[in-house]
Amino acid sequence: MIGIDKVLLGNNFTVYLSSYLKKKHSIVFCFTNRNGGYSRGRFESLNVGYHTGDSVINVKRNREKIFRKLNLNGKGKIYSAKQVHGSRILNINKDLNLNEDNIQEEADCLITDLRNVPLMVMGADCNLILIADTKKKVIAAVHAGWRGTLQEIVANVVLYMAGKYKSKNKDIMVAFGPSIRKCCYEVDSFIIKKFTEKFGFKNFFEQRGNNLFLDLAEVNRIQLEGAGIDKNNIYDCDECTFCNHSFYSYRRSSITGRQAAIAVIL
Repeated sequence: MIGIDKVLLGNNFTVYLSSYLKKKHSIVFCFTNRNGGYSRGRFESLNVGYHTGDSVINVKRNREKIFRKLNLNGKGKIYSAKQVHGSRILNINKDLNLNEDNIQEEADCLITDLRNVPLMVMGADCNLILIADTKKKVIAAVHAGWRGTLQEIVANVVLYMAGKYKSKNKDIMVAFGPSIRKCCYEVDSFIIKKFTEKFGFKNFFEQRGNNLFLDLAEVNRIQLEGAGIDKNNIYDCDECTFCNHSFYSYRRSSITGRQAAIAVIL
């Protein structure tokens, strides 16, 4: 139902957008790739992460360009926090100091019901997941690597929305952005053991010869459906960041930039 379309917004500037959510519910869901920005070298070119070692000036210019291309002028800044591969949910409310776009608090999920406050999480293989309650007008941006996924961050977000905002599962929609997929995400038996002990032997990993491959997107999907989210309300862009060189990949290049998942209530 949500649908994410690949949209060209200018010369070599392509993003993934949900036209349905914007038109029907005045909510923007956007996923970026690595093209169309100002960064150079290993960070070429639309790097949104200040923490990567890239020029702060270029990262800020990249964020501002995304802002302009999404026609978010007049809506403040695109806010991100310090991601630590955990499961903390940070509520972006009027009491939080929003003078800077880079919030100096540790969190792997940002959530808000404020209009015109764009939220962003960043990744270079990890799952970037956008969640919206279209009825209550609440949005969340989630960064879920294997540690956050093991801590059930997306299920916790659904519970948080129900408790804080009285969200109902039928009104919640979810979009998965580009991330490393089972085709390429090789892990060791120690990690597989952690997941099977917690979630059972479900269809989220496979063995090829002596190698083990984990499907993090599937684990997160299992958690969402287990939390009561209708599978028809979950959309996956199904892009692998390792396979597709249009995206940053930490597995492919450890010194690299970060792409973004951005949500905003208009």
